[in-house]
Amino acid sequence: MKKVLLVEDSPLFGDTVKAAIEDEFECQVMWAQTMADAQALLEKHNGDFCVSVLDYNLPDASDGEILDCVLAWNIPSIVFSGIFEDDARDFIWSKRVVDYVLKGGPESIEYLISLIRHIFHARETKVLVVDDSRVFRAMASELLSVRQYQIFQAENGREALEIMEEHPDIRMAIIDYYMPEMDGITLTNELRRRYNRDQLAIIGVSTEGGGMISAQFIKSGANDFLNKPFLTEEFYCRITQNIDLLRHIKRVKELSSRDYLTNLFNRRSFFEYGQKLYASAMRDQTVIAVAMLDVDEFKSVNDSFGHDAGDEVLKTVADTLMESFRETDIVSRFGGDEFCIIMANPDKNEVPALLERIRTAVENKYIEVDGQQVNVSISVGACTELCDSLDIMIKKADQMLRQAKRAGKNNVQLISAC
Repeated sequence: MKKVLLVEDSPLFGDTVKAAIEDEFECQVMWAQTMADAQALLEKHNGDFCVSVLDYNLPDASDGEILDCVLAWNIPSIVFSGIFEDDARDFIWSKRVVDYVLKGGPESIEYLISLIRHIFHARETKVLVVDDSRVFRAMASELLSVRQYQIFQAENGREALEIMEEHPDIRMAIIDYYMPEMDGITLTNELRRRYNRDQLAIIGVSTEGGGMISAQFIKSGANDFLNKPFLTEEFYCRITQNIDLLRHIKRVKELSSRDYLTNLFNRRSFFEYGQKLYASAMRDQTVIAVAMLDVDEFKSVNDSFGHDAGDEVLKTVADTLMESFRETDIVSRFGGDEFCIIMANPDKNEVPALLERIRTAVENKYIEVDGQQVNVSISVGACTELCDSLDIMIKKADQMLRQAKRAGKNNVQLISAC
């Protein structure tokens, strides 16, 4: 479990922050009220904290000494402070902290939670810095590393495109305007031909040109623009805003493509991704298999135990399917108690055994709902031959499902010919 270090001398405020973090994240908050206690925790756990939240003013460290104490362990640190004076602010930023939060009402804790969430996601987020200035690349990379991003550097547009080709999951590019071989506007245009705004955020930067270059960047497809030099605080705000927007768009897309109850792909997404998988199999002459299954006597479950029990049954079956298939397979709730799966390039000889294991796993599970144990079975039909269309394969699998029902339910039937 992740560990968070909280250093705060106020019992009331510390308890509130600790509860808020533990309620929001699956982590353990270790709370110290003095710098001495924090040092003891750091040594005891060998600095194994994913993030720290530090009070600037402590009984035994009134001028921010806690920052050096914790940062020496290379722990991403957020500073809580009750003061907002220029000297203190400059001192805090000079220490390369993640951010500082002014102590206040619920909004300050909400901002803290958003920062911690951002750090957790940043570790999985790749950012590309493109600038012919080695000094700027080093400075920007240092700031990004404080927030735990995975960082790539390129000194010109050509090198940037090569890196993007090798790492297409890069989610942000910070691009300077004046560069040899290919300027920032040209690079932005080229990147936008390959990646849309949902896939890649682009921030243009420049020391010259003012509004003219800013407008050129935005018109070419950049999401944002920064004038050099910039404040650290402004840099982080722009990065956070654009990364969070990408995450929000991704989440909205996921919600629209997923079944609300089981979190499996819904029927629309099944056909959207399934047709692509089928086309790829036809083009490359590889194998796909389609399986249809449903819950035996599902109506009687709802009638006997209620719809809450029915929902738990569907979620249990869905979880079993997700545990059994690979990420490359498409697992969907087709409607009601019916599920459909496309297996990408499976070993045809292993498909029967796989489906049989799933059937057995469901049969052996007892689902508890309001103190009652519910036990169900599933019937499965599958087509393991690449037919003339995906629709034909689904129909063949459905025919086998109905055959499994006629054979007494709780069994698997396959067809290997179209």
